[in-house]
Amino acid sequence: MRLDGLKIVLGASCLITTLAFSWNIGGTVVSSKGGAIQGATVTASSAGEDYADTTDANGNFSLTGDFTTIPSANSMQNALYIHIKDNMLIVNNASGALHLSLLDALGKVYWETRTAGSGSFQIALPKKAKSMHSYLLVKNESVAFSKNSLYKVTSNKVVALDLTGLPTLVFTKEGYASTTYAMSSTSESGVQITMTDTTTEQTVCPTQKLAAGDYNKTISVNGVSRSYILHVPSLYKGDTAVPLVVDFHPIGGSASGEFNASPYKAVTDPEGVITVYPNGLNSPNMGQAWNVQGCCTTADDTSFVRAAVKEVETLACINTKRIYAVGFSMGGGMSHYTACHLADIFAAVAPAAFDLLQENQAACTPTRPISVISFRSTGDPVVSYNGGYSSFVTNMAITFLGAKGTFAKWASINSCTDSPSAEDANGCSFYSSCKDGVKVGLCTKQGGSHDYGNATVGWPWLKQFTLP
Repeated sequence: MRLDGLKIVLGASCLITTLAFSWNIGGTVVSSKGGAIQGATVTASSAGEDYADTTDANGNFSLTGDFTTIPSANSMQNALYIHIKDNMLIVNNASGALHLSLLDALGKVYWETRTAGSGSFQIALPKKAKSMHSYLLVKNESVAFSKNSLYKVTSNKVVALDLTGLPTLVFTKEGYASTTYAMSSTSESGVQITMTDTTTEQTVCPTQKLAAGDYNKTISVNGVSRSYILHVPSLYKGDTAVPLVVDFHPIGGSASGEFNASPYKAVTDPEGVITVYPNGLNSPNMGQAWNVQGCCTTADDTSFVRAAVKEVETLACINTKRIYAVGFSMGGGMSHYTACHLADIFAAVAPAAFDLLQENQAACTPTRPISVISFRSTGDPVVSYNGGYSSFVTNMAITFLGAKGTFAKWASINSCTDSPSAEDANGCSFYSSCKDGVKVGLCTKQGGSHDYGNATVGWPWLKQFTLP
C-alpha cells in the first residue's frame, strides 16, 4: 500500500520502507529515413503504474511518472563519498559540477545548492536537516543524462540508496520496428529516438531511366481512351524511389491548364518528385470534369486514376508508399473522392476550394484511415465556405457540406477523439488524435476568393505520411 508518498514492501523476512519520487523524460522520435514520426505510441511501466503518450506532428513526446527507492546493499556503491560532520555535508571524490537537493519524506525539495567543479567540498546543511529524516539527491551536471545518486540523511550519517523503477520506454508504430530506451536519470530532455522504417518500398527501379521532361500519355480504361501529362523534373535521377503527386484540374479545366496553374510543382520539383496531371472527360455542358458521385460526369475516374498510377510505376522509380493527391475546385473534389475510394494507394490528400458533398458523404468509406488537409477561403464565391446548394453547377443539384462540415466529417471518418486545435499562423487547425496516427486539417484563408491551396504548407504536411 502507499501512504503519503511511502510504500511498504513485504520481503521474505523483513519490512522495507521505500520512498516514491518522480521521473520525467521528453524528446523527439524520428525515422531512420529522415523526418519526425507522428502517432508513435510511447509506453513505460514504473512503480506499478503504466504511462503512455503519442508523438505529435513534430515527433515530440513527454512522460512523467514515479519510481521507488530501496536501501543499497553497499553504501559505498559509488565512487562519490559523502558523510556528515558537525552539521557539515562533506563531499569527496566529486567529478564535475554537482547539483545537490534535500528532499523531505514526501519527496519535496526544501533545499538545494550547486558545486562549481570537481574535488572535495564542505557544505553547511540547513537547520531543518537536523530534526528530520531527509533524502539527498545528487546529479552530476557535467555529464548529459548522468545517473542520479540518492542518499538517506540523518543527523549523523548518510546511507546510500538504490534508485529502482526508472523505466524502459517502448516506442511502437505500424511500419516501424519497435524501439526501447532505458532511462538512466530521473530527468531527461532532448532525447532523440530513431525508429527503423520497415515499410516496403520499390527498390528495383526501371532499367531504362526516364529523362526529365513532360510526356503526354494515353491509356485505355475499360475500353475508354484516357490521357494524362507525366511531369519528370530535372532533379529526378531514376536510381532512387521518389514520391508521386497526382494533381487534379477544376471543372472546365485540363491537365495542361493545371500543369501551368498549380502551385505544387514549384515546391515538389526541387525534391525530384514526379507529378501526374490527369484529364477529366467532358461533362454535359461544363467542359472536362470529374465523377465525384452526384457530379459531374459518369466516367469511371477511380479506375482511370488507379491505372495511370500503375502505369507510371512501370515507367519511373516511384516510392509506392508515398503517393499523394492534390487538386483545385472540382479537382479538390476529386482529391476528396480519391481519399474516400483509393486509400489503398494514396497516403494523404490536399484538396482546395471544394468540400465533401451531401450526395457523396455516405459512400465515403475508405479502406483505412487517411490524412486529409483542406484549403478553403472564407470569401469563396463559387464554393461557399459555409456550404449549401451550388448555383454554379447548372446541370445537376449538389450540396456542399461546407469547410467546417467537411473538416468534422473527415474527423469522424478517421475516428479522431480530440478537438481541433487553435488556428496557427497559416490559419490551419488540426485533429491530431486520430486512428492509426493520421491527421485531419483545415487551413482557412480569411477573405480571398476561389483560391488554390498553399503548397508551401500542403506539401511539407503531405510528405510526412506514408502508406502503412
